[in-house]
Amino acid sequence: MLSIVIITRNTQELLAGLLASIRQDTSLRPFLREIVVVDNASSDGTSQLVKETFPEVLYLNNLENRGFAAAANQGSALATGDFFLFLNSDTRLLPGEVEKVLSFMKDDATVGIAGPQLVYEDMRPQRSFANAPSLLLETVPFLSMALAFPAKYGARRATSSPPRDVASVIGAAMFVRAHAMRVLEGFDEGFFFFLEETDFCVRAKQSGYRVLFFPSAKVIHLQGKTVKQTWAKGRIEYAISLYRFIRKYHSDAYYRAFVLIRVVKSLVFLLVATLLPFLLLSESTRRKYSYYSQLLRWHARGLPDDAGLRSSSLK
Repeated sequence: MLSIVIITRNTQELLAGLLASIRQDTSLRPFLREIVVVDNASSDGTSQLVKETFPEVLYLNNLENRGFAAAANQGSALATGDFFLFLNSDTRLLPGEVEKVLSFMKDDATVGIAGPQLVYEDMRPQRSFANAPSLLLETVPFLSMALAFPAKYGARRATSSPPRDVASVIGAAMFVRAHAMRVLEGFDEGFFFFLEETDFCVRAKQSGYRVLFFPSAKVIHLQGKTVKQTWAKGRIEYAISLYRFIRKYHSDAYYRAFVLIRVVKSLVFLLVATLLPFLLLSESTRRKYSYYSQLLRWHARGLPDDAGLRSSSLK
């Protein structure tokens, strides 16, 4: 049986679309145990929407924003299925796609985690799996790695190929075996937002579970809708999680080298953009300029954990 766990905060319209897509997928009915929505203190009427329009949903309303990992742990603790499907509120299910992944996981007990091919509304593929952060990936441009090693780094390719082992799936849509969730004792709540799924996948592989990318199953992901108004703070929150991840799995010397590389990259970008001001005519370059400036100030302040989304009213 399957339990769907959804984490939301101030995304009422997106959540309504997701819940409607679950309701419309009749293939889910034979094996869907429950839908759990964990609301990280929304103030946009989400509570009323769920209670009035989707009474079948088990709804948990937090008094504060606890972040993704903690909320996901809360939801899974309430769920009773043999498998969990963790979803961001900015996803949409397509009829019959969930059943493909679930059937595969039922037949292969070694699979602890699986991720579908995330797609845009027009079915163009999105990045659906990831490699663990490392000095190599921080130093060498990702595009170069994708061209040199497409099987490992070509994460945007959507094909009909069989499921394959990956380092991590993207947490927007993530299937987890309930037994694996118990063995790993859930997500590491030290990750407020970003990389909690990567950490979870790393620990799953260390415990002997397989982590699979399942390209033949599709889930729509309205990428960026939930953080588009807090882009710079979101990127700093990513940096907070990134540094936590590096500290967790590597030595102090490795961590210091990693931080140094990111600082140097930020300084180089700001220097080039300052010396060549015509580059700032581009909106994307101006946005990056603002972000790298904030990132350096965050480093100068000693890398406080409250500099990202936790400090935002929209978090």
